Amino acid sequence: MERSVPSAHDRTAASHGATVVTTRDIQSGVLIAFEGIDGSGKSTQARRLCSALQERGLSTLLLHEPGDSEYGDRIRQLFEHGRNVSPEEEMRLFLEDRRIDVRDNILPALESGSVVVMDRYYFSSMAYQGALGLDPELIREKNEEFAPRPDLTLILDVIPDTGVTRIRARRDVPDSFERVDYLLQVREIFLTFCSDDVVRVDASGDLDTVQEEIQELVGKLLSTRGLLLGAR
Repeated sequence: MERSVPSAHDRTAASHGATVVTTRDIQSGVLIAFEGIDGSGKSTQARRLCSALQERGLSTLLLHEPGDSEYGDRIRQLFEHGRNVSPEEEMRLFLEDRRIDVRDNILPALESGSVVVMDRYYFSSMAYQGALGLDPELIREKNEEFAPRPDLTLILDVIPDTGVTRIRARRDVPDSFERVDYLLQVREIFLTFCSDDVVRVDASGDLDTVQEEIQELVGKLLSTRGLLLGAR
């Protein structure tokens, strides 16, 4: 089976004795993650990308985090009613929810050769719980023990004022994860992740312009797997 060249992060993790699960180690599918602060347009752009992939005949699965597990339900309660748990407990809930999603949804789809598109993944845990004082790299290590690292992570970047303005246009009051001061810290952490396979996308423009850049980036990735986004 073809193996990918380890990324700089993979080599660093290996030097510390950590095990990093990569998509090329386990299957023939492709894993793409959309990340960014609330209001950056992740959900809209992820849906649009999936539609474009499906129009080209590619088997595609769109997943959202938190998932539909009991842990995901608990997380959604935190969104709505305030963070009444410690950062450590919050991280545990996300880990357990993601563990189920990986086992039941992500791995089976990847093993079948599908393109899996994540609307949030473990980089969100690193940024959001990192902004609460936890170590982002420790969060990464705990996740990468069982969750495959994406082939491409797209960080849709907007300033927090823009994100919160978009949120308020959809509903009256942002939830407890959407304060501007908090999102400033979250955004700063997200931007530290940028690397060869973690790419910042300016999401402040119109939807079509942002989607064009996303499809260009994804098209380059798919071409390395013998798939072409632009071909009909």
